[in-house]
Amino acid sequence: MNLTIPITAKPSGRPSAATRSGHVRLDSLTGLRWYAALFVACFHFAYENSSSGTSLHISRLKEVVYAGPSAVSFFFILSGFVLAWSAGPHDAAMRFWRRRFARIYPSHVVTFCVAVATMVWMGKALDPRIALANLSLLQSWIPNRSEWWFGYNGVSWSLSCELLFYLAFPSMMKGLRRLSARGLRAVVAMGFLCVVVAPLCMPYVGQASGLDSRFVLYIFPPMRLLEFVIGIAVALLVQNGAWRGPGLVASLALSVLVAFGPIHVMPYDFSWSADTVIPYTLTVAAAARADIRGEPSPFRNRVSVYLGEVSFAFYLVHEIVMYSANHFLKEHHVTIPLTLHMGLVMAASLLGAILLHEYVEKPGVRLLSGGRRKPRPATP
Repeated sequence: MNLTIPITAKPSGRPSAATRSGHVRLDSLTGLRWYAALFVACFHFAYENSSSGTSLHISRLKEVVYAGPSAVSFFFILSGFVLAWSAGPHDAAMRFWRRRFARIYPSHVVTFCVAVATMVWMGKALDPRIALANLSLLQSWIPNRSEWWFGYNGVSWSLSCELLFYLAFPSMMKGLRRLSARGLRAVVAMGFLCVVVAPLCMPYVGQASGLDSRFVLYIFPPMRLLEFVIGIAVALLVQNGAWRGPGLVASLALSVLVAFGPIHVMPYDFSWSADTVIPYTLTVAAAARADIRGEPSPFRNRVSVYLGEVSFAFYLVHEIVMYSANHFLKEHHVTIPLTLHMGLVMAASLLGAILLHEYVEKPGVRLLSGGRRKPRPATP
């Protein structure tokens, strides 16, 4: 998802007219996307049957990247924030849906086809029912069936959540725009409360419904809609100059501290989003305000921004590369050091992501989103 809008931020603490309309480049948020996607990829590498490394080394890697799934929560918050930030007051719902379709679906279809090819190569069975659920992005609505959630290109389960977000966004945006700053703060607070308290309710919910906690708290689209709504409300507060929160350094330090500290000792059901939803939200808001005010940011450099632009493609391809590499090494009885294996997988995933971004994602946007965009003016 492109987070850049063609007007440069003014270094001021008060919101300009451009800020209020969302017309500010948010390069720091684009850069942050890359690190979140890389965190998810490192988690998958550690936990999804790597064929290299000693058990001790893999165990240590698992400890480091234990909070990787929480990065999905970061993406959902960020998605709500960015869509609200860039939405115009008179955007038509159909036009918005067409832009979202053009942004994600061509890449989803291509990576699905690649996943099918790799499954055939590995000799795995193909279930047409799971394939249809995956292609239609309905897999995350199937209760307690991980083979449906993670079938074919497993990471696309999160796109099933995003589909609900996109369908609901025009209506939610209209309602949230009517709220005062106090009302928006109440929405954020209630969202935090629901996400944090939800794991405490799961023993009762599970007993009454038979639903698995991973399905309810991690996979189920309506539950993940809470984080998306938090992102929307925070974006409106930042646009109106009504957000009150710590700066980028403090917010980022808090996110890192929680992800690599307390999350390891909290109950497992809290690790998906309850532990990190508040620090991640603070980080998203702080990074946006840093760009608005022209403050220094380590995520605004050209390399980080480009990596952020390809992060969606990287997210879609990395598991396919990972499973393919594991299969090849096991089939040929090849053993390589864990760090080399991980480096090769990440490098190949990045190369595949660049190709997908440049030759599928960008052309898809041009062809399907309703005409070419106007050239972006140079940023001073």
